[in-house]
Amino acid sequence: MKIKILISGVLAFTVSLVTSTGIKAQTPKKASTYQVGPWQPVARFANYQSFVKVKILNKTTSSLQYSLTGGDALNAEIPVGGSATLTTNSLPTYVLIYATQQDVALKYDVAAKGNSATVTIRQSNTDPGDTTLNLHESGAIYVY
Repeated sequence: MKIKILISGVLAFTVSLVTSTGIKAQTPKKASTYQVGPWQPVARFANYQSFVKVKILNKTTSSLQYSLTGGDALNAEIPVGGSATLTTNSLPTYVLIYATQQDVALKYDVAAKGNSATVTIRQSNTDPGDTTLNLHESGAIYVY
């Protein structure tokens, strides 16, 4: 009986030693059907059935105009280096953001935490650039 216990202990030790040194952590691979594009959300709200808040930061050299298509429609301006905050509980909605100067392409960088999202607007080297932020009814945030 003592031999069986000793052999079991040695086997368990050997297996744990091999697995702890021989297996490297692997990062999960994307599904083979994944394709980069505007149909992939860039962020998500945690509780999209409540009020959501979007802060827009203007990091361009042009003032920006923005408009909200759902809920309380507005048309306002954000000066260079300025910011604006939108709050809505009317999803889906679209936030249209564009430069007041012609020929300025924009790039939206979106970060979300809880029910708040921060959209940093920068000038883009690619044309036509980003023009629309889609706040989807599922809580997903898309950029077009």
